[in-house]
Amino acid sequence: MMKLICESHNHALAKLLAGNPYVDRLAKEEKIIIGDITKSMVKPRNILLTLKEHNANSYRIMKQVYNARYGYHSSIGGNNTKYNN
Repeated sequence: MMKLICESHNHALAKLLAGNPYVDRLAKEEKIIIGDITKSMVKPRNILLTLKEHNANSYRIMKQVYNARYGYHSSIGGNNTKYNN
């Protein structure tokens, strides 16, 4: 049980939402692009550049590309990929 003492926030609202897990999610179109490019054996840094070319205001980072590639590989064949030892 939780008791509410004060209804106001104890901090100011964020000006940028970069870094917020909900806002930083990859869009479905971006996941499709990453999956298609991964099939062609393109390096992750080039995948990130392609995403940034599609959306110049994007705040995508390498970690998101790696996570999406891992999800793609897991969805097509489990953990039997050349990226896992």
